[in-house]
Amino acid sequence: MDYPGSFFETYELFKEAIEATHTPEQSKRILNELHSALFHHLLPELGYVRKSSGRKMSAADVQAAKQFMKKLPGETLLKVREALQNAFIKEAVSQASRNTYGGRIEQYLTWCEDQSWWFGTRAARFRDECCPPMRFGNGPAWSLKLTERQGKPLYYMLKIQETSPALQADLDEFYATLTEPDRGGRFGKPVEFSTAQEYLENIRLIFGYLNKYAKPNIPKDQLTLDLIIPKVTEEELEALTLSQQKRLWKKKREALDTLLRNYFKFQRELLQAKSPRTKLGKLGSILALAKFLYFSEVEDESGYRQIPLINLLDAHLTTVSGEVQEWQRNKQYVSDWSKKFPDVSAEETALSVVLNQVVEPLRLECRPRGKRGNLRGGFAIATSHQHYLKWAFMSYAPARRQEEYRTLRIALSCPVKRPEGLASNGLYQPLPPDDQREKRYDGMIQDNYLYFTYVHEGKVYPEGVWVLDVRAYKTKKTHGAQSIVIANRQFEDGTCLYDYIQRYLYGSWTEEYCKTRQAYGWWEPGLRGRRGRWLTKGRMEFNPGDACRLPSDRSAALWTWGYVFVVAKRGTPASASSFAGIFRRASYRFIGKHTCPHTMRYIWATWAFQIGLSDAQLRSLAYAMGHTVETLRKMYERCTPEQKRREIEDVINTHLFQRSTQSNPLEEVSKVHGDRMAEVVETIRQLSQQERIQLLKQLKMV
Repeated sequence: MDYPGSFFETYELFKEAIEATHTPEQSKRILNELHSALFHHLLPELGYVRKSSGRKMSAADVQAAKQFMKKLPGETLLKVREALQNAFIKEAVSQASRNTYGGRIEQYLTWCEDQSWWFGTRAARFRDECCPPMRFGNGPAWSLKLTERQGKPLYYMLKIQETSPALQADLDEFYATLTEPDRGGRFGKPVEFSTAQEYLENIRLIFGYLNKYAKPNIPKDQLTLDLIIPKVTEEELEALTLSQQKRLWKKKREALDTLLRNYFKFQRELLQAKSPRTKLGKLGSILALAKFLYFSEVEDESGYRQIPLINLLDAHLTTVSGEVQEWQRNKQYVSDWSKKFPDVSAEETALSVVLNQVVEPLRLECRPRGKRGNLRGGFAIATSHQHYLKWAFMSYAPARRQEEYRTLRIALSCPVKRPEGLASNGLYQPLPPDDQREKRYDGMIQDNYLYFTYVHEGKVYPEGVWVLDVRAYKTKKTHGAQSIVIANRQFEDGTCLYDYIQRYLYGSWTEEYCKTRQAYGWWEPGLRGRRGRWLTKGRMEFNPGDACRLPSDRSAALWTWGYVFVVAKRGTPASASSFAGIFRRASYRFIGKHTCPHTMRYIWATWAFQIGLSDAQLRSLAYAMGHTVETLRKMYERCTPEQKRREIEDVINTHLFQRSTQSNPLEEVSKVHGDRMAEVVETIRQLSQQERIQLLKQLKMV
């Protein structure tokens, strides 16, 4: 940041402050006395020499004194008190003059010391505004390997620019058939765009394999959908005898089976991809392609059972589904979960470790000053806020799927009538009306918004609440739309979660000195007219590529919107990998683990069983996370065998083995000290088990 470059600049700032806070008569008297203290006593001690003699300084002398002050660095203020006292002693200044002029210099210095640009020990003065030292002791996050794979990942997908026009047209037709509501070529409803995109990516991966790693390699311009799913038409079959049809189908089945086995062998051996979940995803994509290609050959969904190639795919899917279930029962994964889950002690949970050792340090890193007290750059502050809020949304409330936060929107215009009862300076971040939101083919809203309101579901919130309106998520068909009030968590330093949300979205203003200060003219009345600058512009620091919805009716309001969590250096929506990367890097910095957004769902589920939530509480948690209790228990719960056995072992010890051979320390105390200790023993009995153990350890009795 900028600092006053000279002694004279600090004087000008003080003069400006005096004139702004005092009457003209008071200001004139204060500044006249300050001038006498500076020009007659202090500056001569610092080296200034007057050209004229006499008690009263000439205009030329005053101008020369000011020029001298401009040559002195601002840090001269640090030695003003000592210099002034030396001047008073040399000049034998009377006590009355010392009180008057010394008092004005002291007023000047006290005001300067209270400014953010003061040249003293800044870190000590602004301790509550300084970030803790950034922690990077664990090294780069990529150094922690989660799997046994060696070397760099192999990227073999057939890119769009490598795709022949004919194949690209077929892939476009496949995608449109999957997603468009009124399009033929399929049975049933369209799939979600994310599902269709996953299918396409898997098909492109297979084409990349055929082009680069299959034997023999197939040139790019010869790649066709038939190479994955051989097409046999009804016309071809009619020209053949029954035995010839069987031989033809056998040949096509063998071709598809060979492709599948070779491709999965390539994945297993070269890519070291051993998870049956990976195979399941590939097979599902191939099955979708097969049904697309054979749609014209069947009358209804059941007709697919007559296609031998689809029967083959179903057989593979059955086998792989069994493998997935076995992995799921045994909590088996390709990645090493010990490198994702925090290490915990007996008194902790993984969730408490994340909150205390990751999220809280990230919150402190949102402070505006570095460890030495200097103001940080606006981009850096906005980045810190974004990283913290991503973790906060996943950690302060049950973790939902990361896609909901990646696609989270916020309105950037407010063409609505001001709500009744809202204060003139009250914050209002609107939720766009339904007719301005993104909709599915059947009119269902399919976007997610963050908004601020004072009335939610009939309840009045005088201070207002931030709300997540979630209309697009994986299990919406089961659980429906969700409207989630974000709890305004309070922190020990007096801040709250809403402070961080608003600083990130709207930026923050500081009256910190800089040479390019300007008068505040925005929405906060308490700051209007005050001179300063924007400390950070919040998410606008990232130059987001925001969007707008053009109304069909020209007289209608124009709504603009943007994504809440855009990529910091590009201003675009985050991909799944880049969003998760923020989590992995932060968790590795603080706890040496690769904890990603999806891991947070496991951490929440595990916490639920560790603390023994009731069935009703489990159902509530599962709903808040967007799935069922069965999914919570079967898929996400990661309690260790020791934790699972602990409850029944405690019951066994309590009810079957109360009379152990080891003496009870409380009884021993009572025996030794008699009835006088009864009251003390009773007090000890009321302590928790952990408190008792700690007390008895201190007494050296256990």
